[in-house]
Amino acid sequence: MLTGLLYVPVNRLFMKVKNARGRSKNLINASKTLRTQLKELPEAWIVIKTNGSISGSNDAARDILDLPMKASGINLIEHWQDPRVETIIRSPVTDEIIEVSSPKDVNTQLEVRTHLFDDDHRLILVRDVTPLNRLLTTRQDFLANISHELRSPLTVIVGYLEALQDSATIQDTEEIVARLFSPVQRMRNLVEDLLTLTRLESSPRPSIYEMDNVNVAKIIETISREIKELDSFDHVIEMSIDDGAIAVGIPEEIYSAINNLIINAVRYTPEGEKITIRWLTIEDGYLFEVTDSGPGIAPEHLQHLTERFYRVDSPRNTKNGGTGLGLAIVKHILLRHESTLTITSTIGEGSTFGFKLPQARRST
Repeated sequence: MLTGLLYVPVNRLFMKVKNARGRSKNLINASKTLRTQLKELPEAWIVIKTNGSISGSNDAARDILDLPMKASGINLIEHWQDPRVETIIRSPVTDEIIEVSSPKDVNTQLEVRTHLFDDDHRLILVRDVTPLNRLLTTRQDFLANISHELRSPLTVIVGYLEALQDSATIQDTEEIVARLFSPVQRMRNLVEDLLTLTRLESSPRPSIYEMDNVNVAKIIETISREIKELDSFDHVIEMSIDDGAIAVGIPEEIYSAINNLIINAVRYTPEGEKITIRWLTIEDGYLFEVTDSGPGIAPEHLQHLTERFYRVDSPRNTKNGGTGLGLAIVKHILLRHESTLTITSTIGEGSTFGFKLPQARRST
C-alpha cells in the first residue's frame, strides 16, 4: 500500500531529476559549442582580470598579439608593454577605444576596445586597422596631389586671363589665348585620366566571355603612325613585331595600355635617340615591350612607378608633360587582364616596360 502511495511522487521526482540531467547536458553541450565558436571568431578577443591577467582568448588574439597557445595567466599589460594599453585596462571607464602598435610588429596598427564584463573581468576586442589606415593615407595623398596638379594650370590660366583684361591689341589677345591652350589641355587630360582610372578600379574584372581577339600589331602600327605625325617627334623607332600574334582581351583597354607606355617612352627619350617596340610570341602567350633611351630609373623607385602621381626626382621629370596617372592606368588595365607590368631600368641607359597577354581563343 505504501509503495503504491509513494510511486507517483517518487516517479515525478525521478522524472524531474532525469529532465534536469537532460537540461544540464544540453547546457554543457551548448556551452562547449559556444566556447568553440568564440575561439574560432575571426575577430581577436581576450578576457582579462582587473590585474591584467588573461583568463581567456581565441586563436586570432594569440596570433595578432604573439601570445602562446596557453595564454591563460599571462599578464597582458606586461606582455604588451604599452602605457596606453595599461591605462585602458585599468580605467574604470568602459567601452573605450584606442589605437596602438602590435607587440608582434610595430608597423601593425591595432584598434583596441574594452567592455566591462563584471566587477572582476574585462573583455578586450582587437582589430587590425593597418590596411584601413593605409587606405586613408593613400586617399589623403591623392587629394593633396590632385589639388596640386589642378592648382598649377589654374594659376597659369588666371594669370593669362588677367593679362587678357589688360591687353591693348588684338595681337596681344591672340598670343594670350594661344598660351591658354596648354594648361587647359593639361587639365582636360587630367580629368579624363581620373575618370578612366576610377572606371577601371570600380568595374568588375571582365570574364573571358566579355573579351575579344586583339590585333596588337595593328594597335602598335596605329599608335606609332600617330606619334610620328606629331610636330615635336624627333626619334628613331625600331620595331620587332609578330603580325600573326593575336591576343585576347578588351581591345580598347589594351590600346590604352600600349598607348600610355609608348608615349611614356617618347616623353623620356632624348631627341634623335632610339625607341624599341617589341610584340613577340613566347611559350605561354605573347609579350609586349617598349624600351626607351632615357636617363634610367634608380631601383628604389621602380616599385612605386604605378602609384598615382608618383614622381621620380631625376631628369625623367624635365620633359614629363603627363598627368602622373598613365602608369597607374596601365597597372589596373593589366590587372583586369590577369597580367602585370614589368619594369627594368639601368641608370644612363634607359628603361623597358612590358607585359604578357594570353593567346586568342581558337575558333572551332
